[in-house]
Amino acid sequence: MLDYWDEPHYEKPLHKHIEQMKHNPDAINHPQHYGGSESTYEAIKVIEAWELGFNLGNVLKYISRAGKKGSRIDDLKKAQWYLTREIEKLPKF
Repeated sequence: MLDYWDEPHYEKPLHKHIEQMKHNPDAINHPQHYGGSESTYEAIKVIEAWELGFNLGNVLKYISRAGKKGSRIDDLKKAQWYLTREIEKLPKF
């Protein structure tokens, strides 16, 4: 099984990302898969406005982009992973 950082896994998406940045400089500051700069609900704006922090911010990020950048199921599993991590930090009653 390939590790996430093995070259065959990340080389192609990186190349695709570089090409997108050349044709759309706004892809760095306001990527469309996170809502784009014109959206009131761009992921970063909501995360900062609601002061969600790292784990919950990532939950929102992965849910909001699910299926727009890569695999929908992978994005939802990542959101679930961060949500579980946040829940595990909470005091046990």
